[in-house]
Amino acid sequence: MRGERGRRKLLGLYVLLVVVGGALALALHLPPWPEAWLTVWEFLAFLGLAVILDLMVVPLAGGGAASTSFAIYFGGLLALGTGPTIWAAAMASLWSEGLLKRRSLVKIAFNAGHSILSLLAAGLIYSWAGGTIGSLKPERMPAVALAAATLWVLETAWVAFAVALERGGAAWRRLLSALKPMLVLDAALASVGLLLALLYQGSGRLLAQQEQGHGTLFFLVAIATIPSGLLYYAYRLQGHLHQTYAQSLQTLGSLVEAKLQHLQPSHGEQVATLAAALAQALELPAAQVEQVRYAGYLHDIGKVGVPARFLNRSRDSFEGESAQVRLHPELGLQILTPVQFLRPAAEMVRAHHERWDGLGYPGRLQGASIPVGARILALADAYCGLTNGYGQAPVTPDQAMLRLRESAGSRFDPRLVEALTRLLRAQGHLSAEVASYLAYVGASLR
Repeated sequence: MRGERGRRKLLGLYVLLVVVGGALALALHLPPWPEAWLTVWEFLAFLGLAVILDLMVVPLAGGGAASTSFAIYFGGLLALGTGPTIWAAAMASLWSEGLLKRRSLVKIAFNAGHSILSLLAAGLIYSWAGGTIGSLKPERMPAVALAAATLWVLETAWVAFAVALERGGAAWRRLLSALKPMLVLDAALASVGLLLALLYQGSGRLLAQQEQGHGTLFFLVAIATIPSGLLYYAYRLQGHLHQTYAQSLQTLGSLVEAKLQHLQPSHGEQVATLAAALAQALELPAAQVEQVRYAGYLHDIGKVGVPARFLNRSRDSFEGESAQVRLHPELGLQILTPVQFLRPAAEMVRAHHERWDGLGYPGRLQGASIPVGARILALADAYCGLTNGYGQAPVTPDQAMLRLRESAGSRFDPRLVEALTRLLRAQGHLSAEVASYLAYVGASLR
């Protein structure tokens, strides 16, 4: 508990520093801006486009979401400079997150602050690498690439560090886990931003005009929405497909439960939810977390090939099982392996009855040789079985964790038992007394 209080204090200090840093950056870049001359209409158009793209939030495969505003801010950085861009970012955050999304003032200020600081750093890197505002030439593309990479890393790093302070764990692991899913999207949005900057730079020649007028301005706004809108649509479609996969697997798991009378309805969903939450708490990559979730839905799918008379046993006891029941992990592997995107989950399903001491089945794997997803799945399955009660009365979460603690080091990975204890305590499912006792026992056994 002392560690949690310490993290909360550090998180508050961190948020304050980011907000103050963003405010100072705005104060140092008050209009008029020396690197770009903008009319009021041009700035309002830039701001309006930033708000629109900030509202285009796309789900990412493996969890999380991101907005397409990266494109307009990066384009503004190249074409207009740091001053107008960070002011547009601050005002867009206030409008979209405050007035439209109704988020808290602290979250608005933090999001605006880290965007401002990221843009400021990317602008400095761009200038340091030889880039010139409003003058994009082939020889300056390395500077453009460095600025895009800086913006990509920093925008992800600010949030990853905040999450690490809030939930615990290593910030660098959360950063590495978050950078990969953002790479493709941010690279595509950076390309759109570069296109917008080039169009703005050559807008006069593009429309055969000597001076830029409102016609040029609205033309650029329209052009900007086309590639950004296509990216938004593509990623939204990917997100819908991802959601459809999850719902389909959840439905399939429910069908298995309906066929197997000994299973309680929604058992697979409960195991999947708890296992995914534990995998997330362990800072596993987002794609691996999703595979753990899929495996949770379908961990008992192999039992459709086991005669029902062999399945009537108490899930409350950790006793041996008949040879017929022991076939179900291998059957589950055979069922799921032909589905390519489920192959990682299929390996977890195969190994979810392995034991930490090597006495499990079907491969008698031991310790860390058991896939971590399978170890998580086994623990979540046992906890849900105890608290729901199969053949016996259900036990309380406190009682369940005390029983699981007894099997730590034999049946279950002891570090995962400790992680599950912390997770359930953070979710409010464990009493402070039991959580403290389990933490003490875990520390004494290490």
